[in-house]
Amino acid sequence: MENRYGLYLSREGLTLRFPVNPESYQISRDNDNSEYNVLGVGPIMIPRTPKLQVVAWSGLLPGRPDMGAVLTAGAFKQPQFYIDFLQKAMEERAVLRFVANRFLEDGAPIFDTNMEVLVTPFQTEERGGETGDFYYDLGLTEYRDYSARTVILRQPAADKPAEASSETTRPVPAGQFTVGQDVIVNGKYFYSSWGAEPHGTFSGFRGKISRIITTDPARAYPYHITTPSGGARGWVKKNQIQAVTA
Repeated sequence: MENRYGLYLSREGLTLRFPVNPESYQISRDNDNSEYNVLGVGPIMIPRTPKLQVVAWSGLLPGRPDMGAVLTAGAFKQPQFYIDFLQKAMEERAVLRFVANRFLEDGAPIFDTNMEVLVTPFQTEERGGETGDFYYDLGLTEYRDYSARTVILRQPAADKPAEASSETTRPVPAGQFTVGQDVIVNGKYFYSSWGAEPHGTFSGFRGKISRIITTDPARAYPYHITTPSGGARGWVKKNQIQAVTA
């Protein structure tokens, strides 16, 4: 049976799948809580924002497509392709998207990981007797957008006093979705609105609509879904979405 469990990195429209799944990989996230001793109370802990997630594993970049563990035999790339991609991402401080598509042995999907990351450590090793193969250690650290947001305040004309006005909120027609709306989503989601891989599967996922493409009917998956906090997940069809009513 085809091994559908895959690890992917994407950048600027290019998506690569690692050719051999590692034996194991780790996703870790520590908290930043602080512990203090308070007179008359004793030890207390103050909760703080969790630290960034870190994904790390060691793996193989095979020099030939004919070994049984290669998952990309139909589109095989030499190790130099992956090495150049990762080294360039480090040098250019590029933000990548990491996706782990998880499936059971019988092909049933389970939950996915989908987040923006930076390549932090990356190193390769060649071993005697295995010419053409490269072993590597890779670390990916979660990226959070820290760019400043600009707010433009419009001042009234000097000869006119400031006025406040209100408008009655227009109801959204039944069956119509809007950007920012809370929704429940089921079914497959994709990396692009065209249906590009990698993909994952929503099952009763509660999130938000972050973008709707209405100008191009060729887009099969025109609704982009994020987590409630704004983390990107993927693109879906309208019939996969249900509005949250409470």
